[in-house]
Amino acid sequence: MIIVSPKTHVKLHVTKLFELTNNCQNFAHYISDEVKDITATEDSCSFTIENITKVRLKILEKIPHSYIRFVAENDKNIPLFITLQYTPISETETDVEASLDIEIPIFLKPLIQKPLENFIKTLSEKIKTKTENIEL
Repeated sequence: MIIVSPKTHVKLHVTKLFELTNNCQNFAHYISDEVKDITATEDSCSFTIENITKVRLKILEKIPHSYIRFVAENDKNIPLFITLQYTPISETETDVEASLDIEIPIFLKPLIQKPLENFIKTLSEKIKTKTENIEL
């Protein structure tokens, strides 16, 4: 199952946006308030998605100013990837699109689809609000 956020327009140059979002220590600022027990290093972070699972994200691949792909390890052993894709619009604006790719058994889809949709939408929205409010 792939869940994609709407493109989010961020008033920040792609270089600066990429710099802020490719550090997992900043990632904690972009995730939902429903996420608990957050710990982070530059290349990985772990947290608990309330009532769903404990997740450890680490950067799998990144192409500067283009995209970052995270792989998630979780206590359910369900393959999960999060990708942030960047599209420069101008010298001061960038579109970012977040997507979540997860392989789940069909019987779990009704239980976790909505929380995952909310997670990826919140991720995209918080990237916008948190990065635009940072002193450059």
